[in-house]
Amino acid sequence: MKNYRSNEEKFELSPLMESEYAVVRARMKDWDAREMTRTGPEPDGKEPFLEAFESMPDEPYIICLAQGIADSWTESPVLLDEDDILCGYQRPRRLLFEHFAWGIEYDTYPFSYSDVYKGREEEMKARIERQKERMFPMDFEHLEAEGRRMFGRELYEKMEGLWSPGGYQGHTVPDYFRLLDRGIGGMLEEVRKYAANTADQKKLDLYRAMEIILYGMEKHMLIYAEAAEKKAAGCGGEKAERFRAIAANCRKVSHDKPETLYQAAQLVWFFSLWDWVDCVGRLDQYLWRFYEKSLACGDLFSCEDIMTSLIFKFMEHGVHNIPLGGVKPEDGTDATNDLSFMVLQICRALHTTHPRLVARIHRNSPGEFMALVVKMWSEGMSDPTLASDELIIEGLRGYGVSLEDARSYATLGCQEIEIPGKSNFGCEDGLFNLAKVFEYTINDGADRFTGLQCGLHTGRLCDFGSMDDLWDAFIKQMKYFTERFIILCNKGQEIRAANVSKLVKSIFTDDCIARGLHLDEGGSVYNYGVVETAGSSAVADSMAAIDKLMFTEKAISPETLEAAIAADFEGYEKERQMLLAAPKFGNDEPLADGYAARILDAFWTEIGKYRSVRGGVFTGACSLLSGGIHYGRMTWAMPDGRHKGEELGNTIGPRTGADKDGLTAMLNSVEKLPLKKGIGGTTVNVLIPTEITKTREEREKIEALMTAYMLNGGQMAQITTANRDEMIDAQSHPENHENLIVRVGGFSTRFIEMGRSGQNEVIKRYS
Repeated sequence: MKNYRSNEEKFELSPLMESEYAVVRARMKDWDAREMTRTGPEPDGKEPFLEAFESMPDEPYIICLAQGIADSWTESPVLLDEDDILCGYQRPRRLLFEHFAWGIEYDTYPFSYSDVYKGREEEMKARIERQKERMFPMDFEHLEAEGRRMFGRELYEKMEGLWSPGGYQGHTVPDYFRLLDRGIGGMLEEVRKYAANTADQKKLDLYRAMEIILYGMEKHMLIYAEAAEKKAAGCGGEKAERFRAIAANCRKVSHDKPETLYQAAQLVWFFSLWDWVDCVGRLDQYLWRFYEKSLACGDLFSCEDIMTSLIFKFMEHGVHNIPLGGVKPEDGTDATNDLSFMVLQICRALHTTHPRLVARIHRNSPGEFMALVVKMWSEGMSDPTLASDELIIEGLRGYGVSLEDARSYATLGCQEIEIPGKSNFGCEDGLFNLAKVFEYTINDGADRFTGLQCGLHTGRLCDFGSMDDLWDAFIKQMKYFTERFIILCNKGQEIRAANVSKLVKSIFTDDCIARGLHLDEGGSVYNYGVVETAGSSAVADSMAAIDKLMFTEKAISPETLEAAIAADFEGYEKERQMLLAAPKFGNDEPLADGYAARILDAFWTEIGKYRSVRGGVFTGACSLLSGGIHYGRMTWAMPDGRHKGEELGNTIGPRTGADKDGLTAMLNSVEKLPLKKGIGGTTVNVLIPTEITKTREEREKIEALMTAYMLNGGQMAQITTANRDEMIDAQSHPENHENLIVRVGGFSTRFIEMGRSGQNEVIKRYS
């Protein structure tokens, strides 16, 4: 492709890449397998983690963990295809594996479907049980016991609609610049240097574990080099040349730092595998100098083919996020380059859900960048998401991040925000449902579903004489639960720390080596906690309805409203219609928007008073995946007219179906929110019907609107371009709509692969 910046010209795969793509497509697993990084071959019966602990009974946990990680790769099948130019494949699915969320995890699923475990189930369970205390230093019982202590068993176990404390992910972005600048050998030298200057046994154990990991990476790449050499010896012509190139590439980067784009791409992919194919950071920035050199001096393969092959790997194995564009850390000038555009064009041609893309937008972003992004949306892509450099950098600065580091931010996971190689706060330390807090607030602290007294006795709806009384009660309940929630979130952090859940990431994150601390015990430079926030728009709409109809206009009495809510509006349809007609957040309406901003400011300010175990304060976020549906099911009817069990919305935007006045009004509402305090990653769903994206003039209007949102107070926006009738037809005739992609709440997926409730929620957005 001659001009990557053109949105009219389409990227075409070379014949070599067409061959590789056919092989990748044939073996690629479904969306769920890629999203969960379950893309490896079938189980092989090996259990390297178990064997590491069994063979080293006197070694500390971290050493056995490191050996298990290394062996899990070096004892995995080597998969080399004749059409590959880059190599490296996922590990087989096994009973035991490490994960950046909790440490070593135990998956019994292979017992039920894999022949290699037939007749061995009892033996394997017994072996694992004998090593249980060593392999799982701390489990979720550490958190659950604290919850039961605070609330009592019965009450605590029935409070699930309120929160999910303790976290469930743990994404961070390691320093790919350092990986490419120093290579594996350079990192080994750094680890040895610090190990030689300490007598602290705990630090020495960490350094030894890091060495085991780095030596394992070297060995893994050399195994592939040897396999490629054998392949080359067994064939001739172009295929033999390709295998020899792969072998030389792997040998080079197994220890030394790369010099060409081909070498850099291979090292990036191997490390990404060891990093759980998680999030690869600012790819267009750290590969740029290699791209320029290879473009000028030549490489073993064309730059287009190298980058395309790398994107194939990301697609097949489920890389979660690649941010593109943005500003340069050193001076704040535009960082968008030809690689930024090339990655967009390759993904545009593939039209798939992985890797997820984010376009970083700022005041000096090239016009062609936004034009290409909108063109991709018009073709049915839900990527890229937009992220505002203007707001995010300022927001990070407000939490003490240096200007250069703030400019370096990357998106990861399902739109969290991190400082690559310097932070550990894309961890989603818990989720808090503000709508459930409001349910307690207007029911004297009791849960409507169970009748149990969960919160404080602050009165019922009919007891409040003014909006100030209601607000004060809500704040008391919110603060009461927030204090206990943060205690539980920190228990989750303690579990991660005990289980050394990010050992591989720690090697490539400042200042873990210098401090002699791994990531989850506070080794990184920045260690904020992050709380996902649910239900804020439902609370805002409820407060606006009460303010207008109960206190200002006195159209509904407190007693009637309380009875209507208790009955889930059965027999109160007239009142429900009045509540539904009351002001709603998302329509650029001062009353509801004002409450939305006030609610989030109060909650995000409150969590900012607490420190995480890792060392930083807590910040807010909102990218709930399908959490808005899940937590809505457990939240009672509310004064906004919402029935019990209805969804709450899965982003910081209005509740599904509440915005009636168009996209501009909705974005204006979201701009009013204190999004600088929700700097963990706070996005909004933007729905663009495909019928208004057909012409250049229409797309230019969308470019202008979304650019203005990014520059004037928006933080992140995720896009769905679809047609309501098309989605309805896809429910009946899925075979005709395989390329229909929609955004859920942090990730995109093919519409036909969603469950019915998720499909209905997306359709409802367009209603």
